[in-house]
Amino acid sequence: MKLAVFDFDGTLFPKDTLPFLLKQWHAQKMSRRRFVVTCAGVGGMYLRYKLGIYTGVSREIIRRKAMQRFTPIFHRMTKTDVDAFFERSANLILKQLNADVVAEMKKTKAEGFHTVLLSGGYQRLMDFVGASLGFDTVIGTSLHYKNGRVDAHQTLDIVCGDDKASHLRDTFDAEAVDWKASIAYADSLSDLSILNLVGIPVAVNPDPELKVEAEQAGWRLLIC
Repeated sequence: MKLAVFDFDGTLFPKDTLPFLLKQWHAQKMSRRRFVVTCAGVGGMYLRYKLGIYTGVSREIIRRKAMQRFTPIFHRMTKTDVDAFFERSANLILKQLNADVVAEMKKTKAEGFHTVLLSGGYQRLMDFVGASLGFDTVIGTSLHYKNGRVDAHQTLDIVCGDDKASHLRDTFDAEAVDWKASIAYADSLSDLSILNLVGIPVAVNPDPELKVEAEQAGWRLLIC
């Protein structure tokens, strides 16, 4: 089996998922109180992430903390209500995807690759996006539920940074994957573990740090 692995934020989706979801929460007229609290808890951290102001903390740690702080917006919601929110959001996301990356996904699938959507985003959101595009496997970050409702007090197992490679290996642990024949698409230096795992890495609109790595290694650059 050869895999075609696609990152989401910044690669397949040219935006960042969390601020997009926050805007959708407001647009869908969900709880205003939760909207305000989440803005207060995540806004400053997200700005630091975008500006690269780490103050001794890695970008990935900031991203993990932002995700953990965002999740209480769903606390005590039923799975049905959460899924409805994610499905509505996914329908809008599908209209804003990077067309060139979607074309790459369709091309690799036609060539016999097992396509994988690999993201730190919420699993159910990725499920809706992945199903619409025809991905074979979708790997994301799952919410915790207790008695049928979201339990935001439990720490998320966020699929992020170097953990992406371990999640990918664990998912296909029982499969005979030809990693050298596999391909991966990503935009950030934080995805380096995935790009180094495969024999055909592709840097999509790479951030400055990844661009340097890609050019030194002679990897393909997809600028779109």
